[in-house]
Amino acid sequence: MTKKYIRNIRLSFGISILILLISSIASYFSITKLLESEKWVSHTFQVIDKLDFIVSRMKDAETGQRGFLLTGDKVFLEPYTGSQNEVAAALEAVSGLTIDNSVQQQDIPVLEQMIDQKYTLIKKTIVDKERGIPVTEPILLQGKEIMDGIRVQVIKMEVAENQLLLRRQKELKKFITYTPIFVAIGAILSLLITGFFYNRIQRNLDENSKLEQDLNVKNQTTQKEIEEITKMAKKISEGNYSARIDNSDS
Repeated sequence: MTKKYIRNIRLSFGISILILLISSIASYFSITKLLESEKWVSHTFQVIDKLDFIVSRMKDAETGQRGFLLTGDKVFLEPYTGSQNEVAAALEAVSGLTIDNSVQQQDIPVLEQMIDQKYTLIKKTIVDKERGIPVTEPILLQGKEIMDGIRVQVIKMEVAENQLLLRRQKELKKFITYTPIFVAIGAILSLLITGFFYNRIQRNLDENSKLEQDLNVKNQTTQKEIEEITKMAKKISEGNYSARIDNSDS
């Protein structure tokens, strides 16, 4: 019984530790994926934010250009001044953030080319204005077409990022749902295993206790028999043979 008792304890601890280990690994994997998904969601928002910034600064530059062309006052060029470097930096950031996205990497050069064309045209109109050369309607329409193309290209890239974001949010939701389930299942299994082996160990203890009681009773009975036999043997050795007969009769 002792070996059986020890075996149950070892088995109980072994299975409980195994369940705990599996549960911990599953939880760790789920939490890791959760953090990874959260990182990608943040990454997608960064890309969209940079693309929005590009359009915003391009619109500011265009607004400054129009103000200068109407008034000739260079104060209107403040939004334009420095915006080209800011837009270039934002575009470079988008390129770095989407380095693993082949579709976006193909779209970036297209956007970059249109941005360069737009700034080249803005600069030309400013120089022409300073020289007293009238800015023609075809030039302004060309600038509008380029800006419309920039908006369309940015929208296309943002749609792609939003679709990617939806997939990542779906994956994030999945891991948010499954992580507590893994933990709960592991906890429940551990409790069930612990309860099962507790009952087995308790049953073994009860069996051992009953066996010990039976052995005590048997030992007491045997001891009494030994005492009776000893007494009888002593009487016989003293020549009292009737004790033997009386005992046999009894």
